[in-house]
Amino acid sequence: MDPNQVLADDVESNAPAPAQGAPSSDSRPMSSSHGGEAKEAFFQMMSEWFTEFIQTNSTAQQPPPPPNPQLVPVAPQVVEFQRLNKPPVDKIRKYEAKEFRATVDNDTEGAEFWLENIICVFDELSCTPVECLKCAISLLRDTTYQWWNTLISVVPRERVTWDFFQVEFRKKYISQRFLDQKNKEFLELKQGRMTMTEYERKFVRLSKYAREYVSTEEIMCKRFVDGLNKDIKLLVRILELKEFVVLVNRACKAEKLSKEKRKVDSEARD
Repeated sequence: MDPNQVLADDVESNAPAPAQGAPSSDSRPMSSSHGGEAKEAFFQMMSEWFTEFIQTNSTAQQPPPPPNPQLVPVAPQVVEFQRLNKPPVDKIRKYEAKEFRATVDNDTEGAEFWLENIICVFDELSCTPVECLKCAISLLRDTTYQWWNTLISVVPRERVTWDFFQVEFRKKYISQRFLDQKNKEFLELKQGRMTMTEYERKFVRLSKYAREYVSTEEIMCKRFVDGLNKDIKLLVRILELKEFVVLVNRACKAEKLSKEKRKVDSEARD
């Protein structure tokens, strides 16, 4: 069947019926020319309707874009963050941080050495105060660990800090009698038969017990010179050095010259 003929028949069937009394000539079948005009009118009508539809809906508000989804951290990331912030208890042992046991009541020097050593390790690892406290407690053993547990059971939690640990540890295991003894050793220190390297090391180690006597570097240099042997002191004092590192370097050279002079004098006598 011809599609054009079907379309024409549809248009003709939708045309208004003739009024009653109209001439019988209007009810005759539509000719081919009339069918072509009907098709053109139908396509024109559809074109106008489509154009009107486009113009009417082009300004319609477009739906907003969907919001960006919020990123939710997954569990492994949280676990990894916690792992990175875990106190380095395992690492401090690799830096030779030893356990502490107060097995001897008068082992004050050992207690002080232990505390100073772990402080150096914590500084090397850049530990926070919270990490320092946890790591120090992990190294306590036997009666020392029991002492700490008993102490914190009667102290408010907010007071239990790294500074609090150091103060209480010194009060418990580093007696005032020991500190007074070291202070006296520093004030009476002389080079004697020690080499310059040995004297310098002992001077520095004992000076921490007598900070009030070495309040400045200049005073520290003066006291160091006062403890030197007479022959080296004569060679160094005239320089009036006020930098401790430079002073020790010059004193070592003076010691070497003094040994060479004694050797020459001994060979001359022989």
